[in-house]
Amino acid sequence: MNSYNTQLENVMQPKKDMVTKIKRLVFTAAAVCFIVAGSAMAEDADLVQKQFDEALDNRESGKVYDAIKIFENMLATNPYLNRARLELAVAYHEARLYEKAIEQFQIVLDDPETPESVRLAILAYIGQLYSDELEPEGSHHFSQYLKAGLIYNSNINVVPGVGNIIVNGREFFLPSEEISSVGTDIVLSASHRYRRKKPFNVDGGRTSFEWQSQASVSSNLYTETSDFNLNIISADTGPAFIAAGRWLGAIPFRVDYVNLGHSSLATAFSVNPYISFDLGNYRSILIESTFLTRNYADKINEPQDGNLVMAGAAYTTLLQSLNTGIEAGFRLRNRSAEDDQFAFDGFTLYFSGYTSVTELSTIYLKANYRKFDYKAPDTIIDDTNTTLIRNDDEITASIGYNRDIKDGFLGKWTLNTEIAYTENTSNIDAYDYDRLLLAINLSRYFQ
Repeated sequence: MNSYNTQLENVMQPKKDMVTKIKRLVFTAAAVCFIVAGSAMAEDADLVQKQFDEALDNRESGKVYDAIKIFENMLATNPYLNRARLELAVAYHEARLYEKAIEQFQIVLDDPETPESVRLAILAYIGQLYSDELEPEGSHHFSQYLKAGLIYNSNINVVPGVGNIIVNGREFFLPSEEISSVGTDIVLSASHRYRRKKPFNVDGGRTSFEWQSQASVSSNLYTETSDFNLNIISADTGPAFIAAGRWLGAIPFRVDYVNLGHSSLATAFSVNPYISFDLGNYRSILIESTFLTRNYADKINEPQDGNLVMAGAAYTTLLQSLNTGIEAGFRLRNRSAEDDQFAFDGFTLYFSGYTSVTELSTIYLKANYRKFDYKAPDTIIDDTNTTLIRNDDEITASIGYNRDIKDGFLGKWTLNTEIAYTENTSNIDAYDYDRLLLAINLSRYFQ
């Protein structure tokens, strides 16, 4: 569904497991400590318990700085509440405030009434805390991705269907001459993430900072003709902010260079900010946008130079014991061009879903509908026309199968197969076309 989220989970999981383990250790041992002590405080027990529960809920939901404030206020009026003091120390640790965490642990250790089991748990936790404190201020994470395989494209030149073309007042019949071909499909990418150790306080929540960068090369090389070989070189970099269990967002800056056939086609520069909100129960809402400028390399295509503005949203959820996921969303687009017959307004509706067939295999479906409403009469098909404005509807549907290979020579690789069909219909017959795409490949992440 989202490769970035998958990679992020893989990187963060060992640290998550460690933190969960040591928190459970202190929490279990500290259970023998009383939250409220002394008969004089019995009448305030309910209030103290509510504050304590609220602080724990905030910390567990990621609002660690709000939890710290509540625990500090509790201890300012009830300094003997060692259970609250231990939980405050854990909150300080999560906020990377190591000296404050050790100070709170030491107060509990110095209390002669602290049970021995609690002392042992605290000493174990402090050992982990000192280990964390010695870690560098930031960490670097590298990964690579490789996909290689074969494709069959029934229409590599995207030739429209049968129609009429008028040039200089003369009408010509435009036959369908689609070129089909087998080809290779190769993608190679390398990623780098720098993660700052100390989090930020954003609305009371612990928010991690990363700087993410990626460079990739994708290539489709056909056997029938090299005139439509497609090569794309891309690079992006930018900041990302992650509030675990609450939201994550990024602002990647991107450049794409496109080579078609034997020459340069275009270069595009874009910024693609997005934010995803965690709704709980494995549900999320994504809000995304794109601001792009495109420059073509040759004079024939220069009239298409222009900008693209896109905004969209999507909903994602996991179902059936997390074995099935769906995503549905939309995108609104506005493209400008030096020649308005290449400019358009439009929108996209999309849906995707997957389900695990076995522990190692997955089936997925994708469907897209795109609408294009161009802004000026088309003069390419009919250079005498002054009123007919092109409108297109494009539908793409695909089904795929992935299988993780566990053992053997290809262990840790994934086998991917996909069938995709695209049909474009237009109010100008010559722009009608369809395309069938078959793909089989192997892919793998290297970390």
